[in-house]
Amino acid sequence: MRNTKREFCSYLIFDYRGVEAHLSQMAARGWRLEKIGPWFWTYRRAEPAQVAYAVTYLPSVSQFSPEPSADRENLEELCAAAGWEPVAEWVQMQIFANERPDPVPLETEESVRLEIIHRSMKKNFLPWTVVVLVLALVMAGLQVKTLLTDPYSLLSSTNLFPSFVWELLLVLQAGNLLWYGRWLRRSRRSVAQGGACADAGLGLRRFNLVILWLVLALAALFLVSTLLTTGAEIGLFVVCYTAGLVLLILLVDRTRRALKRRGTARGLNVFLTLLVDVVLAVVLVGGSTWLLFSSRGLFNGETYHYQGQTWDADPVSLPLTVEDVTGQHYEHVRRYSYGSGSLLIRERSCRETVLDGADLVILDYDITTLALPGLYDLALEHCQSEWTDGGYYTWTETDPAPWGAEAAYQLRWGSGGSWVTRPNYILCWPDRIVQLNLSDLAPTPDQMAVIGETLQNA
Repeated sequence: MRNTKREFCSYLIFDYRGVEAHLSQMAARGWRLEKIGPWFWTYRRAEPAQVAYAVTYLPSVSQFSPEPSADRENLEELCAAAGWEPVAEWVQMQIFANERPDPVPLETEESVRLEIIHRSMKKNFLPWTVVVLVLALVMAGLQVKTLLTDPYSLLSSTNLFPSFVWELLLVLQAGNLLWYGRWLRRSRRSVAQGGACADAGLGLRRFNLVILWLVLALAALFLVSTLLTTGAEIGLFVVCYTAGLVLLILLVDRTRRALKRRGTARGLNVFLTLLVDVVLAVVLVGGSTWLLFSSRGLFNGETYHYQGQTWDADPVSLPLTVEDVTGQHYEHVRRYSYGSGSLLIRERSCRETVLDGADLVILDYDITTLALPGLYDLALEHCQSEWTDGGYYTWTETDPAPWGAEAAYQLRWGSGGSWVTRPNYILCWPDRIVQLNLSDLAPTPDQMAVIGETLQNA
């Protein structure tokens, strides 16, 4: 049987009523709040009991303020006289518990409570919310601009799904800010009429939970997309990097808390915490980079040297090789394969160099796989624009039959009315577009058929 339980915090600092009611319900079910972390609240198992919780605020303290603070000690002394015991603190929020029947309320003057809450919000919540809101607005605006001007680069990006986190942050911060403004207006109106502060409402907590689940869904889509488009090696890198990022946040938070408990001055706590953050971030980036570049999937394992060239001892598998095209076996081979893209547009770049006597033969191709038919024109335009932006190249339609394709294009180069065909092709199927460079091969119709059939089904 578990003796501890963690719960994601979906409350905001001003939602004192929701916190008090929720903690009392948890105590009635046998769970007592033990501590508050950066994302989760931790509970310990206890006998079910009727426990009253009260939330008050200390605007003078911050998450970097040394402990014990004089204001907090004075508050705890006053609360102890009425049977209120300190449980946990969350920035300016102070949480107390009382098992006495009908305990004396901690706050009796609603106008004072409202003023203290607003001062606490202005010190921590509101500034950071505005900063994140502005940053999210800028990033979301840049993303919309990219979608309008270069939609292919966004839809084919491995970071397609994580990029939508900015939109979620924009909605989250704007929603929380508007919700607090509404709560503040209602509370001021109620207090002016002799009533209590308004209830933040269940909708606010549900709103934050929905955003959380959407973020987790984007993270899952990002991981699946990475595994499908880039392979297991890059997928492992993403998992390790994410785990390292979570560990970094936890270690930085533990550092801050440890310095706070040791009574470290606020300014020194901020400096040391930032220093630990920077050092750990450098370690994370360096370790992740080492993991990425030591991956066998990128460097193909062991190599050897022959005739001044580096060759693969165990070449990676490619959908199409020079041997498939020519039917000849080659002793010295060097291959490269890299996947990228998203679940909408997947890209795979392949390159093979073989030694044929004294000559080098290179086969180079990119496979673009489309999840939706509506992306075909966008992908084709992108493939053609990669060569024609300079104005000296153009694509002309060629016979797709030898390739078994539905459409085919060949590159031409020249100026002033004189054009020369190049051994570069674009082969098209409804769900796939292949860019093919045959600079060292002059395929026969039979070889074209092999190339087309292999790449169509790769």
